Amino acid sequence: MTTNLEPLKAHRLFDVSSIEALEASLNPINGARLVNVGSGGHGFEAFGNHCFLPLSELWFSRSNTSITVGYPDDDMLRLRLWHGGSGALCTGRHAAAVTQGVAHLSSRATEVQFDAGFEQICWRSPKERVAQKLASLTGSPAVRSIDVEASLDLAAPQTVALQQILHCLIQAADSIDPLASRTFLVELEQAFITSLLMSGTLEGRALLDTPAPRVAPRQVREAEAYIEANWNQPITIEDLAAAASTSVRSLFRTFKQNRGCSPLEFARRLRLQQAHRLLSHPQESTTVTEVAFSCGFGDLSRFAKEFQRNFGERPSELLARRRDFLAVA
Repeated sequence: MTTNLEPLKAHRLFDVSSIEALEASLNPINGARLVNVGSGGHGFEAFGNHCFLPLSELWFSRSNTSITVGYPDDDMLRLRLWHGGSGALCTGRHAAAVTQGVAHLSSRATEVQFDAGFEQICWRSPKERVAQKLASLTGSPAVRSIDVEASLDLAAPQTVALQQILHCLIQAADSIDPLASRTFLVELEQAFITSLLMSGTLEGRALLDTPAPRVAPRQVREAEAYIEANWNQPITIEDLAAAASTSVRSLFRTFKQNRGCSPLEFARRLRLQQAHRLLSHPQESTTVTEVAFSCGFGDLSRFAKEFQRNFGERPSELLARRRDFLAVA
């Protein structure tokens, strides 16, 4: 995976120069423990960057000395990716090198071998939240527990979207205020979890391949009404499933057939319309950034392009034109 030189740089959690300091930092944060310390580097140094997302967490860690860190068998699902150097994972009797072309998904106790200079990116989320996403997608009861140990080929077609969304999550975590654009982060994060479910590594994945039945027109209208009432809030697949009293796959299929777009595409169009309204009637303090964030757009460049494609001018041009008009009106 390619990202900036130091992912999550804006979220430095610890930077230590002694084994004792590292041991003191690890356990209170994620229950990890230092198993072994080797050698390497000029003086010990290890650091970790950590960002809370609405439903999960992102980590980036590095050590200039060979160490082994043990992660517990807890309620977390973890996806680990190589970012630099060389390292290895050991789960029970299974050991695997951490390489550039493979990601590792695990719900079990794992030891991570950091060779000197090894860097890893780790996404983790409570297993229960992932199971809830699967239940909402399929309309079936939640999987009772997530138990998985799998490697994902990052060259495979089904993992392309997964990597792209993760890259966007890391960029967003580093560049935007999570409070200012919670809607964007929530919906980007759920897209990542959905993509992970579609990768075929989790129990219950086969349910996603079964044909999705159509739903009644009334249920499409209920979902549409929910989106119209909550356009300025994060819209999750659980919300939509509950509003329409059906599975997300069934809702998405019928919604697209009836409306020509998915529910989330409908929400995006509605938010663009709201952004256009706000910029057309600006307050003295109105800015394009403020409007974009309040309407659920976290990527300002993409917001500007979509806005221009839909309305024929950039949001900054509309705001300037309306301000000029109001100044002489």
